[in-house]
Amino acid sequence: PGFILLGCFTHLAHAYSIPFSPLSSSRSFSTSAKTSTMPAVLPVSQRARCFKMCSALGDTTKFDKLSPTQLVEAAARIVPELSWTASKGGAGRVAVIGGSVEYTGAPFFAAMSALRTGVDMSHVFCHKDAGTAIKAYSPELIVHPVLESEPEDKNKSHEILQRILQEIGPTMTRYDGLLVGPGLGRDPLVIEACSKLLCMAAQQDLPIVLDADGLFILTSAILAGEGASATQKEVLAALGSAFLTITPNRVEFNRLSNALGLTERSGPEAFETPEAFAQTIGSRIGKRVTIVVKGPRDVIADGTSMLTCSTEGSRRRCGGTGDVLAGLLLAFKVWARQAVREAREGG
Repeated sequence: PGFILLGCFTHLAHAYSIPFSPLSSSRSFSTSAKTSTMPAVLPVSQRARCFKMCSALGDTTKFDKLSPTQLVEAAARIVPELSWTASKGGAGRVAVIGGSVEYTGAPFFAAMSALRTGVDMSHVFCHKDAGTAIKAYSPELIVHPVLESEPEDKNKSHEILQRILQEIGPTMTRYDGLLVGPGLGRDPLVIEACSKLLCMAAQQDLPIVLDADGLFILTSAILAGEGASATQKEVLAALGSAFLTITPNRVEFNRLSNALGLTERSGPEAFETPEAFAQTIGSRIGKRVTIVVKGPRDVIADGTSMLTCSTEGSRRRCGGTGDVLAGLLLAFKVWARQAVREAREGG
């Protein structure tokens, strides 16, 4: 549902502690003796001014108190303006790590979703045996078939792992955001490689979205506890400070809750009362985590505010819808980061 997406957009500003009030063209919001009215959609050149003005007014409106219309206005403020003077990549370059022999559609849906939302370039890093299929879906995606499965000869695992990291690692600085998980699969070598790449992305402070098997990486590391591998400990530490969004469905949300010790497998499901667990789960994972719980009652929480949505979506629960949402979220996380930078540069 669109409300999920809009709720997530607004939480991005909270991740950087920037007061931000969506101001309608038909209404005025007043703080003390000062009143300001702004258009609902601002061009990119005015986005920093909007952040700066809201901060000067001292407006600390909570996003969970806003109407759906105001949330739409807030989201619209961070959409880059189309311009004749723009350069390729200015609206964002994103990377999706996913795609296995069995699942080639998921990374396509996610990467194409980000592209159709408005980013300029969308890359897919997939299993070497999935590349041809994904390339055939669309010429608009840039596909890198570099992931490899665990070999029968375990002595070759380290060599393959290093090859994957050398292929992807140096390119990380080119991207404005990273999505890990759609169609990834759970091959041990692929999981190890993605864990290390997540650490690299977090060190660069890239906006990160974890979906599907990307959440498996997180949950497995938490479950390992004291027996976690060095890589699992590193990825937990890295994600603890990352600009991160996680998108669990019912099964994934319950797994996270169980892994964190908030519920028991034999007890009531956390998903039955997601509002009671979403904030805690997010805060246990990291300081800048937004959690999007997908279900009949959607919950979006970031440790500061929480939004819920019971509006009915499609009655058909087909595969791929979560991948589309993940790609959309990635695009808007990138744009939120750009807007924040403009605000800071604007003084």
